[in-house]
Amino acid sequence: MKRHQFALTQYRLIAACAIATLLALAIGCHADANDPAGQAGELSDAVRRENAIANLHRLYTDALSRADGDRSAAGPRAVADASIQQLTSTYVEHPEDMQNGLRILDLLVEMRDPRSLPALTKALDWRPEVTEEHAIRSARVLQQIELDDAQKGEVVAAISRALEQVRQNRGVDNRMRIEFIRALGTIGDRRATPALTRVLLTQSETQDFLINRLAAEQMGRIADPESVPSLIQALYLFAPNNPGMRMNDVAGQALVRIGRPALEPLLATLRGENAEANQIAAQYIAAVRQRDANAAGQMSQQSIVSNEAAFALGQLGFRESIDPLIAETRVGATGELSPQDAGRVMGAAIALVSINRDEADTQKIREALLAAYNRVELPSQMQLLVGMQHFMDPGLLPFFLQKAGRPRSAEDEIPDQRILAYRAYAFLANGDEVAALRQLQGAEPEGITRDAWADFDPILASTTECNAELACWIRKLGDSNALVARKAAYMVARYGRGNPEAINALVGQLGHADEEVRGEVLYALDYAASNGSPEAIARIDELAQQEQGRAIWSHTESLARAIQARLQARTSR
Repeated sequence: MKRHQFALTQYRLIAACAIATLLALAIGCHADANDPAGQAGELSDAVRRENAIANLHRLYTDALSRADGDRSAAGPRAVADASIQQLTSTYVEHPEDMQNGLRILDLLVEMRDPRSLPALTKALDWRPEVTEEHAIRSARVLQQIELDDAQKGEVVAAISRALEQVRQNRGVDNRMRIEFIRALGTIGDRRATPALTRVLLTQSETQDFLINRLAAEQMGRIADPESVPSLIQALYLFAPNNPGMRMNDVAGQALVRIGRPALEPLLATLRGENAEANQIAAQYIAAVRQRDANAAGQMSQQSIVSNEAAFALGQLGFRESIDPLIAETRVGATGELSPQDAGRVMGAAIALVSINRDEADTQKIREALLAAYNRVELPSQMQLLVGMQHFMDPGLLPFFLQKAGRPRSAEDEIPDQRILAYRAYAFLANGDEVAALRQLQGAEPEGITRDAWADFDPILASTTECNAELACWIRKLGDSNALVARKAAYMVARYGRGNPEAINALVGQLGHADEEVRGEVLYALDYAASNGSPEAIARIDELAQQEQGRAIWSHTESLARAIQARLQARTSR
């Protein structure tokens, strides 16, 4: 009996030792936590997968941090090389492991490696209520990866299919739409145009109109001439439940980025030959009438179609638009100007200001602007005064001086109008011409108008100093007084058109921290760089990257992009 008990005890000890040995061997088989290849090997084990992903994520982000964010450096590259294939195959082969799949995608977002495309395109094949977040992460990383042409085609097709699947209006649906659309725009491949066009033209309760606007923005990034007809329709589209929400601004910007291919279709639209635009304009008036019959009564299909087409043509800036726009400023010339025709006159006049004109064009445009000014009501006159200031035409100085002067009767006194005219003259005049402004100021009695004029005294002083000397005005571009810097932009444009030194000086001020100075510099460049400016085009792109999300870029982006597109068109001639 004792011998039996001893044997049993000995057996148990041997078994325990064997188990301990097996456990030790098993533990010893685990890969080192700091070995990326070993951790990648453990991805095939469902039990060890989560820990392996966490270790790989740690190893990669630590290496990336040590490399100061350089993904091509040896450290992060070694981790990616050791693990990217296993990460990709694990995601593709184990769709049931959704949580670890999401963790893998988070790591792939960090790696931004095109070798992970099989996993990323698989993630785009999303399942409702199951893998929407996978698709969102995939779209985000695809915005960051460098792709060759074949890969772009594959990815665009996958994103387009994923976007087509989104048919509801849940929060996650809109997040998917946003990321898919942004990814298509970032990739920048024209094969995305059909998918974006479907989104652009969709009017449905299941799609927020902000999504339509986003599609227009991304189509502008792609700049596919095939999208011109759809983008012209988008100039007139509106939110079905809110006609006040439109996308004429972003659609116009997209057309400007496409450039010359948009010219003839827009001219046809201006002539009333675009049936889709005419129909949408009529629908817009009907939608407004349901909410405000009086406002709708001030509209006409022709005026709406004309205004949007004219504005887009002005932003494009091609000389071929001059005569058609001048013709628009003359509508209703034989009788009293209706509110609808007044809108057409005003829209065409403002558009003429932006045209890239030759000197031979200046007089007929000036005459059209002055005629339009005399036909429209006071609020439009004041708006047109500002536009004329940006026309950069010294030939308008006598008109500005007249409008700044005292009216014949006190009842006709409009201080704001006189101040705008005074400012326009002050910005455009040289030292000899500014003497008339000083005389006007000296004769003005004390009051609101004279006090406002006094704000422009620094401009007058700098004008006396520099007169018509280009080099002096180039130096003044860097003046600490923003008013003087703004004045300098006008004078550099006036005396430096086509001058490389003047153009480069203006380019150097494109990043000015003062919004008003930056705006005047952009207008000055638009006039001065008559043959385009690759430097200005590149600098505007730099600012877009550096200042994205900042207020100053948001406030100046529309003007900067329009002028960039016009400069590009001239550079390509």
